[in-house]
Amino acid sequence: MLYNPFEQVTKSSFRELVESGYADFVLQRFEWPDVKEKTGFLLTPYDDKEAADQHAHQLGAKEGRALQLPQDADKIESLLETGSGYRIFLNRIKEENLLKEGYYHV
Repeated sequence: MLYNPFEQVTKSSFRELVESGYADFVLQRFEWPDVKEKTGFLLTPYDDKEAADQHAHQLGAKEGRALQLPQDADKIESLLETGSGYRIFLNRIKEENLLKEGYYHV
C-alpha cells in the first residue's frame, strides 16, 4: 500500500471542524495512486469566505468549488455517507505552513 500523507475525513472529523468554527471550505478533486479515479476529494477549511473564494477561483472548471455552511453542509455530508463510494481527505502535512500563511486556524 502506498503512503498517503492526507487524513481521511469522517463524519466525526468533519463535525469537529464545524464545531471548531469553520464554515468556509474548498472541496476539490483529489487524485492519488491508492484512491480510485474520480472518487477522491480534498477538503480545505478556511477562516473566512474571501480566502475560500480566492482558492476556488484558482481551480479549473469542474476541479473544485468553495462551499459555505450551513447551506452546503449536505453536499459534504452526502460524500461522507457510508457506501457513497467517495473519499474526502484533509491535508495535515501542510497545516503548519497554512497556519503561518494565515489560510486557516486549528
